[in-house]
Amino acid sequence: MSQNAILVIFAVINVIVVGVFAATILRQYVQRRREAQLYWTIALLMAFVATLAYIFMVVGTPTSQVGIFYFRLYYTLGAALTPAWLGLGSLALVTSKRVARTIGFLLGGASLWAVVAISDASLNMTALSNIAGTPGTGILQPENGPWLITIIVLNTLGVALLAGVAIYSGWQLLRRRASVAGFYPGNLLWANVLILVGALFNGAAGTLARVFGLSSSFWLVMALGWIIFYLGVLLTSKRKAISKQTAIKMQTETRETHVAQTKPQEPHVT
Repeated sequence: MSQNAILVIFAVINVIVVGVFAATILRQYVQRRREAQLYWTIALLMAFVATLAYIFMVVGTPTSQVGIFYFRLYYTLGAALTPAWLGLGSLALVTSKRVARTIGFLLGGASLWAVVAISDASLNMTALSNIAGTPGTGILQPENGPWLITIIVLNTLGVALLAGVAIYSGWQLLRRRASVAGFYPGNLLWANVLILVGALFNGAAGTLARVFGLSSSFWLVMALGWIIFYLGVLLTSKRKAISKQTAIKMQTETRETHVAQTKPQEPHVT
């Protein structure tokens, strides 16, 4: 196994986790057609394609024309767009369709600008040749160019929306302290905690690499973030499964009670 292949092991773990995550949310969207699930599916597919592009780039030749294409694709989808579209999905959970679609339209414009800004940036080829195992910090030039401002804004807004909606939902559950539409709020509360922690891990991965120089930890932190995030989503699904069982039980009890009440009574003989 080559040195580059060893260095992308955590990136491969990310591909697997994000691929399963995307398939789960896509299946939920096909079944329920909720806008939040559509935006999350788009974001997770972006993350999946971005990480695949990173792996193809590293196991090949990063400084070749194909490698450069993979790098720009990875940086555009993964570093710039995924967090923002995840945030839009969270926003759609707590706002009207009109608000979510308006923000989505604006985000679409910002996404196009991100594509242009990253495509137009020059590359530090020496740094690109040593990208294996790192997020690619210091490759795009100039280091403080328009691409950096775009990424910071989109990432900050995305993580803020993910965290804000998770905190808001958890706070609402604590206020009510009762089942929500027949569901168990304890599962929902822990689901929001896990989603919040996962989002913070993913947001911290880039910051640790860019600000503190901890590039080698990037893919490990990202893998942990996606796993925690996915566990939170799975917990919401468990909540729905329990709710369905409870609803069936309640319907059965109601039907049995109705039958008992309508059953003809035998005449009482004295």
